[in-house]
Amino acid sequence: MTPSPGTPVPLYPFKAWLPAPLYWPYRAFRTLTVALCFAGFWSGAVLVGWLWLPFLVLWPGSREVKMKRALRMVQRGFRFFHFSMRALWLYRRTSPFRTLRPAGAPAASPVVLVANHPTLCDVTSIVSLFPNVVAVARPSLANHPLLRRLVRGCGFVPVGTHMLKECEERLRMGFDVLIFPEGTRSPVGGELHPFHRGAFELAARAKVPVVLLKLTCTPPALSKQMPIWKFADRMAVLTIEPFDMIAPADSELGSKALARAIEQRYRDVLGYPASAVVASEPQSVGGVP
Repeated sequence: MTPSPGTPVPLYPFKAWLPAPLYWPYRAFRTLTVALCFAGFWSGAVLVGWLWLPFLVLWPGSREVKMKRALRMVQRGFRFFHFSMRALWLYRRTSPFRTLRPAGAPAASPVVLVANHPTLCDVTSIVSLFPNVVAVARPSLANHPLLRRLVRGCGFVPVGTHMLKECEERLRMGFDVLIFPEGTRSPVGGELHPFHRGAFELAARAKVPVVLLKLTCTPPALSKQMPIWKFADRMAVLTIEPFDMIAPADSELGSKALARAIEQRYRDVLGYPASAVVASEPQSVGGVP
């Protein structure tokens, strides 16, 4: 049973009943397996980017075709990573719907996807479950000498001066573009960082809808405040749920006011208190309260 929003979930329930000579080796084993999963993930990303991706790029096809081909390869890698995490009873991702549209509606045209950001594995979870999703990548990944070839080759867009232009191009190619408006992982304990306006400005310029995704992780895991040695005793389950679709191009609000209104919508859905900034601004966004 999923706890209600705001209900604390015990991270280390086994400590209360498992003897210390068994519990602490179990904790050490979980920390080691998390570290090995991520070591394998990054090693695989480097090897694929330098040894396999060049062959995909040389294969005939347009830039769009090559990008989608590389993205499918990356999806397979993400799926293997998540299979390993699940097999080791560490982390599992799931969704009640087969598409990233509210109520599982068909994905008829590209959209901008926005979501809260509870874990380090949100991007890999979404991209591995759903087709044709690219994300905005932080510069430390997109410009890393060992990773940039793979990150850019599969269509991910680096944060920077030309981000909106490149994201519009991805939308024209038929990709859904995933953006976390907080800009970093969400805090633990019932809070959100202020939303940035970029995702909503992009959707207004490109005249595409924005789909709101609710991500919940129970128990909490892989946030910035929770390093790998604080991984919970039980498997963490990330649930990905699209809950609404809006059209910023039809809204009377500018992208900044829209970002504030959508931030409040997330606070309501997640059961979080309103921030001082959001509470002082108008919240009506067409069908969005």
